[in-house]
Amino acid sequence: MKQRALLTKYPDPAQFILDYNPDLQFKIVRCNATHADLALNLEIPSLGLLASTYGDETPLEWLKIQFGTLNDFAEVSTKIAKTQLEELAAIFLSEYYYINAAEICFFIARFKSGQYGRFYGAIDPMKITSAMLEYTSERRRGIERHEREQYRIQRQKEIEERGNNSISYAEHLEQEKKLVENGDKDAIERASRRIGNFCLSTS
Repeated sequence: MKQRALLTKYPDPAQFILDYNPDLQFKIVRCNATHADLALNLEIPSLGLLASTYGDETPLEWLKIQFGTLNDFAEVSTKIAKTQLEELAAIFLSEYYYINAAEICFFIARFKSGQYGRFYGAIDPMKITSAMLEYTSERRRGIERHEREQYRIQRQKEIEERGNNSISYAEHLEQEKKLVENGDKDAIERASRRIGNFCLSTS
């Protein structure tokens, strides 16, 4: 998704924030989306695109809303502080500008479901940034699997098409015979070569 398309869909960044609200986190999980499904979806804006279209404030505010849901979710005595939340959002915008909004939601949902461990006593921003490193590794492997599968499907399709378009040797000779009978010079030359090769092989 490019700037013009994003502005057409969301002329007001507040509408984007409303559409990509925290409820989306587990909606994505429930629809069984994969890392590749989300990462390769060009209709979903990346953090970098949001920043270049609306300025840094929009993705930063959105990230703070998304990560802020961990305060309500995690049963710990010390919640993530406002300054920590702001710094965490800034780190994600800087380091993971290529990640799109749905992937951030997916990451947080996976975090909440225990995929990357749990908090002990306090919400630790370092735990979140470490988990994101694991997520990006999963993402890369998911994209590689998807690309291999797409290549396999394409190769299978090409093989099937060649099979559908191929003819038997007997059918080929029959076609050549008709071309010779119709006076096709190339076919006559090919037939002469075949006869010559046959004579040589039997002499």
